[in-house]
Amino acid sequence: MNNRTKKILMAVSNYWTSPYQVGSHHYARFFAKNGFEVLFVSDPISPFHFLTRNRIQIHDRYEIYKGRIRSDSEKINIYVPMALVTPNEKPVFRTNFVVNNWSKLTIPNILNYARYLGFGEINFLWFDSIIQYFWIKGIKYKKSIFRVSDIISAFKKITGNIQKLESKLMNEVDTIIYTAQTLENYLKGYENKMVYVPNGVDLDHFINSNKNMPEDFKKIPRPIAIYIGAIDEWFDIDYLMEVANRCRDISFVIIGNPKTNILKLKNISNIYLLGKRNYSSIPSYIYNSDIGIIIFDIKHPVVKSVNPIKLYEYMACGLPVVSTKWEELEKLSSPAYLAKNPDDFIDKLNLALKKKERSRYLNFAKENSWEERFKRIEPLLYS
Repeated sequence: MNNRTKKILMAVSNYWTSPYQVGSHHYARFFAKNGFEVLFVSDPISPFHFLTRNRIQIHDRYEIYKGRIRSDSEKINIYVPMALVTPNEKPVFRTNFVVNNWSKLTIPNILNYARYLGFGEINFLWFDSIIQYFWIKGIKYKKSIFRVSDIISAFKKITGNIQKLESKLMNEVDTIIYTAQTLENYLKGYENKMVYVPNGVDLDHFINSNKNMPEDFKKIPRPIAIYIGAIDEWFDIDYLMEVANRCRDISFVIIGNPKTNILKLKNISNIYLLGKRNYSSIPSYIYNSDIGIIIFDIKHPVVKSVNPIKLYEYMACGLPVVSTKWEELEKLSSPAYLAKNPDDFIDKLNLALKKKERSRYLNFAKENSWEERFKRIEPLLYS
């Protein structure tokens, strides 16, 4: 390895062009801006993925595997491995053998491919993916980092074998970055390597973006309360239904790819389900809304450790935020309105519509940019 060339391999869960641009995407761009060569390897696909319903996502991941989709930076190499089998919660695929050996069944062999690209000996190894643990033994590196943003046992799809792999990863990496203060108890025992760095926002993407009204917004009555993000088992459908039914003068726009049954929402005339949208178009939807909402089931174990990126993104567009209340959000001390029940949520929706505090929200976003987060992370690499 050329000592003048800083290299980082980032083993991540989400693929590069995912509509859900999370921390590792943003950090990869900052690493590149600061002179690093980056290899961004997301979780694998297999021939079995082509039998699933989500063909668009699989198509994009396959195009990255084939090299037909590239990053927007010469310094960032992106890749999705192709494996004969990949770990998941289904029989056979959840076995210890698949969880620990899928990387040996990749075409081409993933370790050889990384070495071919010049990443067999690197400065830093970064994880947010647990199933890519194999890099620990597979390449040479000076320091390793594991970024923890969830309690994985709270997810139904996470198997016992994957949880064991997370424990091994925690034991062997040099530094653990955690995104929520409520994760501290989960990480108990690793205090000597733990550093708290919460999520943030890409200010340039949201502040300097296209603000024109999207075509599919033009027929939706104002005011608009918008939700953009994951629609999974922790998204509180019944709570949203109650609020929407009692606030017929507000249009509720939901953007995201549902991974849970949302058929009930289609029967409510002031709820608009727009499906998935590209990350590049998200700011225009937020700018042409009146309130950003977060409606999560606070009893769901996943929610406890959520430090929601959408909170920062809404506020970067000057939008007030109304959310269900959970401990991590209270610890943030943000300008968001936190509701303890549907009655309170409705009261706070009406209050948010009346109060104009755009500069306050923008200031909060500026204090919580990914750039500010990177300034806290970069010194950790060399400590």
